[in-house]
Amino acid sequence: MHFFPAKSARLIDAGTGCVLDSSAIQRHVNQWQIILQSYQGQRVVLTADSSISWILVDLACLTAGILLTPLPGYLSETQRSAVLTRLQPDLWLSDCEIDDDACTLLEERHGLLLYRRRVNAAVAVAPGTQKITFTSGSTGDPKGVCLSGDGQLDVAQALKARVELISSGCPRHLCLLPLPTLLENIAGVYAPLLAGGEVIVASDTIRGFVGSRLTKPHALLQLISAQQPKSLILVPELLKMLVQAAIKGWQVPASLEFIAVGGAYVSPDLLKTAAALGLPVYQGYGLSECGSVVALSGTVPAQATDSVGLPLACRDVQIIDGELVVNTPFLGYLGEPDSAAQQVYTGDLAEWTAQGGLRISGRRKNLLINSFGRNISPEWVETALTDSGVIQQAMLLGDAQPYCTALLYAAADISDVQLAAAVQQVNQQLPDYATVVNFHRLATPFCPTQGTLTENGRLRRSCIEQRYASQISALFTGEQYELLSIPA
Repeated sequence: MHFFPAKSARLIDAGTGCVLDSSAIQRHVNQWQIILQSYQGQRVVLTADSSISWILVDLACLTAGILLTPLPGYLSETQRSAVLTRLQPDLWLSDCEIDDDACTLLEERHGLLLYRRRVNAAVAVAPGTQKITFTSGSTGDPKGVCLSGDGQLDVAQALKARVELISSGCPRHLCLLPLPTLLENIAGVYAPLLAGGEVIVASDTIRGFVGSRLTKPHALLQLISAQQPKSLILVPELLKMLVQAAIKGWQVPASLEFIAVGGAYVSPDLLKTAAALGLPVYQGYGLSECGSVVALSGTVPAQATDSVGLPLACRDVQIIDGELVVNTPFLGYLGEPDSAAQQVYTGDLAEWTAQGGLRISGRRKNLLINSFGRNISPEWVETALTDSGVIQQAMLLGDAQPYCTALLYAAADISDVQLAAAVQQVNQQLPDYATVVNFHRLATPFCPTQGTLTENGRLRRSCIEQRYASQISALFTGEQYELLSIPA
């Protein structure tokens, strides 16, 4: 498969200042191909922080047709172990030492350690799969989405064409999301390189991240100000942070022309406020099963609040019984051969606007999507809480919010200290995006007579949300970020 960055394309490391032009990119990609092929790598797994080397390995595997699985850093040890057991990679690239009896160090190259991994019986992978991208999954078991190389590049080319209608000149994109995030991988790296642009990468520390959470927003703001990018890709929670910063005096870089936001619901009010503050935000919509982006708004930012825009040129979509369906072949999930399909039923309720754009109105399934774009099945966490032996009833909250909270009921002889300890113990078993940050203790249990339970004991979620609206609101009250001094 051919992937040739345009002649003016460059990779830039924000931390070290290292710059690779198009010819250097191609040379390093060829070197990585020779290395991986010399060790006869069939299944390569990549666990590393965002860097130029991460991108070069990714491009080497893409162009050589080597199966690559980049694992996100937010997976828990249990989740990662489960993925490795199913995938059984024969080569493992990491930016830190691996303590695994099944692994033997082969060499170190450009900050990455290459290990040979002893392989047991591996799960069959769908024919044509070049990359397996793991989503957070709606339960504790992440799903591996199988993607073809051509499918990824089709999306990148379509995005390149769409963004060229909005942005001027060559792209200058700053990667803020972790590179294993498929949206950043394809829209933030492939598309700008194909357009002859600059792609700027920075480590988690420089971006102010720990795992999937932004812990130092000042670092992120300083990075954006220093790099003066033309484009960014954000999840809603990061957009909220930028809006808060701009309100408090942070100067929005004049260089910014295009900020794509997606991954979870974005309120129209937030989009309008962002546009008024000079943040040129455009909504997008997509899912990993379709190679990331499906639609992207292309109007001026202040008007990009009504819909997620028109489908990309490479995507044919329709609405069936109110559900958005993407007519594209799906290779399936790792280990689930029956999941392959010619159409992707998204589970999202949609409608067409008068202007011909797509409007997403909700989800058909009972699923929480936090404002960082992570999918969380509430039953998964609720079961872990009630299995503690301390908590009798639990309802998880957190849709379109930066973190999860819960309504909990425990017997009267359980003290508040014991309840808090039980929650903390459960949190230690969960990945960070699913932990319960705050909770409200109920004085009385849910029950059918209140309308909060069905007769067979299932939660009536909408009724509970109405009944405890004020308590739920209090759980999410207060700013997530403290911006004590805003960089100019």
